[in-house]
Amino acid sequence: MISPQVLSKGAHITVLRPDHLKITEDRLITTIPLAAVQEVRPDGETALTLVLTDGVTRRLPGGNAYSAEAFRTALTAALPEQRDPAGSSLITTETGGLTIPVWAVWGGVLAFLAACTGYVWWTGSAHGGNMGLAAFGALLGLLIGGPSTAALVISARDRVALARRGITVVATRVYYPNGKRASHYRFTDASGNELTTTYGSGRTTDEIHVVYDPEGPSHRHAAVEPVYSTVTKHLIGAVFAAGILVLGVWGAAAPYL
Repeated sequence: MISPQVLSKGAHITVLRPDHLKITEDRLITTIPLAAVQEVRPDGETALTLVLTDGVTRRLPGGNAYSAEAFRTALTAALPEQRDPAGSSLITTETGGLTIPVWAVWGGVLAFLAACTGYVWWTGSAHGGNMGLAAFGALLGLLIGGPSTAALVISARDRVALARRGITVVATRVYYPNGKRASHYRFTDASGNELTTTYGSGRTTDEIHVVYDPEGPSHRHAAVEPVYSTVTKHLIGAVFAAGILVLGVWGAAAPYL
């Protein structure tokens, strides 16, 4: 099965599905049935113009000439023989969930790095070079220890939920078409949803037991293992993560105590 073609530039993304085009631009999602498309024409080197059966046109921007031509070829081949003259009246639009623009993400990252740099510089200037180095180490401790501690708390919470209401099934090793063994396993939940898991990827067996939460099987599941193994791993992880976090907090506060 050939993967669906995608034509994108910035926040404008067009996906070719078997019977429709799905166009996403920021939070606006537009669906155009292929039966409403008369033809697709090149528009410059990187864009395409969609011509609907009622004569309405729509521009689809792309990132480069190769992707635009590949998308045009795939879309032309996918157009049905029978078209609907209603054209643009068949288009539907809806508002998707909240999305954060790429520029906002990068702006936040740069602002955070600037704040960290300013903090280290100010600490070194006000309290000496040694304290500046301590502040730099403290930031690393906070950046590593904070997320690690949060991840351990979430993992422990998930394990408790799995112990209370988890359903255990057999997951089978996935093999690629060329016969090469994959590092993940596949299982099906009680609702018939096929899911994959990377838990147990280091094992050599073709089957493992997986326990999943029926209230959220896709994001809360784990390979079955002895209780002592789970507890030991979480305790060791908690000692290291909490230790790094505590050192980070102490290092950040020490120059000002």
